[in-house]
Amino acid sequence: MKAFANMKLAQKVQLAIIPLMVVLFAFAGLTLNYFSRTRTINNAVKEAYVYIDRLIDIANIVEQKTGKGLTSNDIFELKPYFNKPAFNKTDFPSLISRNGEYVLHITRQGARLPMKTIQEIKNLKANEGFIYYQDITDDITENRILVYKYYKPYNAYFAISVSPTEVLEQVKANRRAMIAIVFLSSLISALVVWLLLKPITKQLAHLSVRLKQLAQGEIPPAVKVTDRSELGTLAESLNSLIDGLKSTTEFARQIEQNKLDFDFKPLSKNDQLGLALLQMRESLKRAQQEEAKRKKEDDIRTWINAGLAKFGDILRQNNNNLNLLADNVIQNLVNYLDANQGGIFMFKEYESEKHLELLSAFAYNRKKFLQKSIMLGEGLVGTCAVEKQTIYLKEIPSDYIAITSGLGEATPTSLLIVPLKLEDEIFGVIEIASFNEFAPYQIEFVEKVSESIASTLNSVKNNIRTRELLEQSQQQREEMAAQEEEMRQNMEEMQATQEEMQRKNLELEIITSAINQSLVSCSLNDDGFIVDSNLVFQEMTGYSKVELEGMLLESLIVDSQREEFSKLWKSVLNGQSINTTLHLVGNNGRERFLLASLTPGFDPMGLLIKILLVGHDITESKKLELMTQQQAKEIEKNIKRIKEEQEISNLRQREMETLLKALDQNCLVTIIEPDGLITYINNKNVEVLGDKKEDIENRFIQDIDFTAKNKPKEFERFWKSLHKGTKQTREFSLDVKGETRWVLENYTPIMDENGNLYKIINIALDITENKRKEMELNAVIEQLKQQLKK
Repeated sequence: MKAFANMKLAQKVQLAIIPLMVVLFAFAGLTLNYFSRTRTINNAVKEAYVYIDRLIDIANIVEQKTGKGLTSNDIFELKPYFNKPAFNKTDFPSLISRNGEYVLHITRQGARLPMKTIQEIKNLKANEGFIYYQDITDDITENRILVYKYYKPYNAYFAISVSPTEVLEQVKANRRAMIAIVFLSSLISALVVWLLLKPITKQLAHLSVRLKQLAQGEIPPAVKVTDRSELGTLAESLNSLIDGLKSTTEFARQIEQNKLDFDFKPLSKNDQLGLALLQMRESLKRAQQEEAKRKKEDDIRTWINAGLAKFGDILRQNNNNLNLLADNVIQNLVNYLDANQGGIFMFKEYESEKHLELLSAFAYNRKKFLQKSIMLGEGLVGTCAVEKQTIYLKEIPSDYIAITSGLGEATPTSLLIVPLKLEDEIFGVIEIASFNEFAPYQIEFVEKVSESIASTLNSVKNNIRTRELLEQSQQQREEMAAQEEEMRQNMEEMQATQEEMQRKNLELEIITSAINQSLVSCSLNDDGFIVDSNLVFQEMTGYSKVELEGMLLESLIVDSQREEFSKLWKSVLNGQSINTTLHLVGNNGRERFLLASLTPGFDPMGLLIKILLVGHDITESKKLELMTQQQAKEIEKNIKRIKEEQEISNLRQREMETLLKALDQNCLVTIIEPDGLITYINNKNVEVLGDKKEDIENRFIQDIDFTAKNKPKEFERFWKSLHKGTKQTREFSLDVKGETRWVLENYTPIMDENGNLYKIINIALDITENKRKEMELNAVIEQLKQQLKK
């Protein structure tokens, strides 16, 4: 590489171009040879296709004579056409079966193609084509091309095996001529390159000498231009550069002598040195101007900072007296701006009226006692408050300010109106008039001061407002209490109207079936007569469905409870849902206790359709409660039965929605798959047990049930009974947010038409109150027993 770097340019060019041209000629020859070989082989393949087509035409004629399929007659008729080569010595045609056997071939009849070749033909899935394969003859392996076409009547391939070696024999004769042409072309190209480079290298030598002089800082004489080629253009450019350097050097000497007005033109718009000198001259000219401007900006900055500090001190004083603060602010601001008059307006709002009230006015070095009120959007001051943008007028008609400015009848030359705003909230407006124009930095200063004034006015305003609020606190507390009660009622109404329950038809039927199997249910008209009843209600009362229809529900209630039931019935007719315990007397005097929910149903017009009664037979637990109460009455007559009434206001639109709403309010409904997967829990579950729907749904009951975890055998018996179709009842307690809750569960298995378990519906009741009463009664009884013992 070092020897190459020390060569002359002509030698480098010759050394690079001549070998390159030899390589290019050689590459062109090789490429031509490659394409010739490829074209020759492609032509051989095409010729083979044509020959095969002729054989197929002959086969069609033979097939018409002999009949369908390949027979010995076909082979006999076709054999003469397979005994001679197609084009070359070894490209004999052949008929090959689907399994690779040579059916017809002059030398290979009965032999087979290699399995790899047959498999490759089958993988191509084409009726015609060609493949390269290795042919072995007399232990000699040769790469050949098998051209084939499938002939359906014979279920075989007509094929010709082409030897690339034989096909390319004619191409070899052209190689020697091609090599000779490449050699002669290389010699001629080398001679032409040498003749072309000789005058160019001579001219480059002259240019190199001049450039070396320029590189050493000299200004050489001009170069003689001998031609108009690129080298001639380069020589002219070098001469222009030499002339330009002379002019630039002279200009630099003039700048050195501080002669900044010397006339100088750069060589072109891209003359960096000349442009840099011009820029340097302009920079020197601007230096004095910028120094004066900087001094002026420093004076303005000092004036603004001093003003901000001054008004900061003013705003910190008298910030508990709004009027005195406004007087100090407007007086000092007018004087500091060298204006002649000004006013400060404060934003006020009384009921729905919003306006600006003049707090203080200052003119001609004295306070003006003026009263002025301007509505928002009225005049310049009102417009400034609405738009929250500074207004600056330089030319004002003599009658304009008196109408809209708010400063009286004076006609100043300039008027500046700035809003007092803080975080886009308006607190007032400052208006300053002067016979001098306001500079931009003075306007900016007023805008900055206005933010501090707005913040201070906000604080003072808040303090005043706080005192007013303290004075009105008692009245507001009463109003807030009334508003809170009204809001609570509105929220309850909104919650009631927003609750909508949407369930699939299958789930509705399942829940209805579960209710009919596990809960007491009947529907009543507005007079209290039974319209319909389920089987559980019929079994509990001892009456048939026909006997119950048209029967007054109150007739089934014991005499001692009828008066209380009449009051509850009135509440139900008024649209309230009632939960109560009914003491019923059925057929043959059977007494039963029913924990029931009475829910009214309304149509879309708000008319009462029917009343739905849903309940659970609590006779056994009620008998225990009554027995406990009876014992308590014998010890102390002052113990009275505790009753619970809970009113829930709900709108119902359809009969099924009424049923589901009653369940959702009073029962804990759970839908379980046969494998134990919990697919649904209602809102009552969440309310009573405290778990979120997403924490329970899509989980298996075996993973969260207390009995399943701690008493697996008991849970297994319980689960097997459900799978057999037997209803199960469980009672358990748990702590929810520090409170013990008691729940009575009724598991109802739903079987399909084949007797297999389809769903499990668990309808549970919150019996916490009953348990609490029972425990309280037991505690009182125990306490009284202890007193009797004493």
